[in-house]
Amino acid sequence: MTPSVSAIVPTLNGARTLPALLAALERRRGLELAEIVAVDSGSRDGTRALLAEAGAKVLDLAGAPFGHGSARNRAAGASRGEALLFLTQDVEPIGDGWLAALLGPLAEVRVAGVFGRQVPRDASPEETFLARINYAGRPRRLAAADIAAFGPGTILFSNAFGLVRRSVWERLPFPEIVMSEDQAWAMAALKAGHEIAYEPRAEAYHGHRFSLVRAFRRNFDSGSSLQTLALARGAWRSGPRHLARELRWVASQHGVPAALHALAYEAVRMGGFLAGRAERVLPRRVARLLGEAPRP
Repeated sequence: MTPSVSAIVPTLNGARTLPALLAALERRRGLELAEIVAVDSGSRDGTRALLAEAGAKVLDLAGAPFGHGSARNRAAGASRGEALLFLTQDVEPIGDGWLAALLGPLAEVRVAGVFGRQVPRDASPEETFLARINYAGRPRRLAAADIAAFGPGTILFSNAFGLVRRSVWERLPFPEIVMSEDQAWAMAALKAGHEIAYEPRAEAYHGHRFSLVRAFRRNFDSGSSLQTLALARGAWRSGPRHLARELRWVASQHGVPAALHALAYEAVRMGGFLAGRAERVLPRRVARLLGEAPRP
């Protein structure tokens, strides 16, 4: 029997991208999808009106600061589905078979979560290359032994477009961490003996185009979180080889000037990541300035 599904969407000023996501969810309403639960961080652009029109249950943060893990846990706790479909407000599922494809591996009781393929659209060349590496065309099944291989092309899960078995989430909610709460959850689930599936037949458009400043700040948060999880070393394990592949690909697809920009972009990302790894020794006010996610 197909489990009922609750879509969980954190939102903040998402009126530009939400219509495409909500239209895709509406096509699954009454089939696999039972409800939409959003947790909003104070949108002022019509986001809440769009959600209400779509019949979503809309929560707020109840006075608490936004946290990637805590916001998702709040929405999940207010849902009723046996499977929790986590989405970001800027993804757009492709076609009509994506949710059935995500649900397929959950027929095996040992599978705790399933994540789908993210197809880059309106993304920078650097972020497009990374998505092509992380979300390739071959399905994968991950177990505890795969944690050691974490890095580009071997991420453990994504809650930008992923499904979690509710009974597992109830025992293992997302931890409160600056960033990478999905990797932290996946590590906990895998260490508890579960498996996680990557299902590329489930596809969604999702892309980023970051300024150099924002790339630094996001990677500061990433470095901080992955250092906490003891995954930071693996995140850049391929190092020069990965960079060389990226520069060759960007040059072939977008020209030499774009490759030079990619080199600068990756230097900024690396600088942010290394600074984030050292957050524990930085003054709190400096970490708040360098990072993007809220900090106490």
